[in-house]
Amino acid sequence: MLYKISFLLLAIFVAFITGSAQIVDLKEKTPTLINGVEYGYLIKNEQTKSNKGEEYSRFEIALYATNKSGCTKLYAERTAIYSYDDPALLATFNCTNANGKRLTAKSGNVKAREFNVNVKVKEGDKEVNRVARAGYMFRNGETLRANIIVLVPLNERPAITCSLNTLPELQ
Repeated sequence: MLYKISFLLLAIFVAFITGSAQIVDLKEKTPTLINGVEYGYLIKNEQTKSNKGEEYSRFEIALYATNKSGCTKLYAERTAIYSYDDPALLATFNCTNANGKRLTAKSGNVKAREFNVNVKVKEGDKEVNRVARAGYMFRNGETLRANIIVLVPLNERPAITCSLNTLPELQ
């Protein structure tokens, strides 16, 4: 009986951890629209580089997310589940065939901008105004970007996947 309960708790925990991310394969110059946000990438530059006698294709890639939902998206402030979890992270783009050599990347992140509000706080017998982070904002029509440089095997194109992070939206 104890094993069944342990297995059930483990299954729920794994479902909780992996259930918040959706992974999408992206194609070059062909963005994907999910929940009103368009995810994609563009290759800005490509070259051939050699490293210790081996040649690689080097790509400068612009990763992006564009809000096409028709409204501004506000995401609630939340505490990170893990110490490496970024509460502003919208999506992680992974280059599955990148090798990471010569200090190049294998992935890049697109993050929402902070949304701050003024609040009145009572300090002693005075009320003072403070700026507090209420969450994160992604305005309608706004494009959030990140740039990465990747090395892939010679004559291959980058194979990019996008892992979407589900942020709690304010209604």
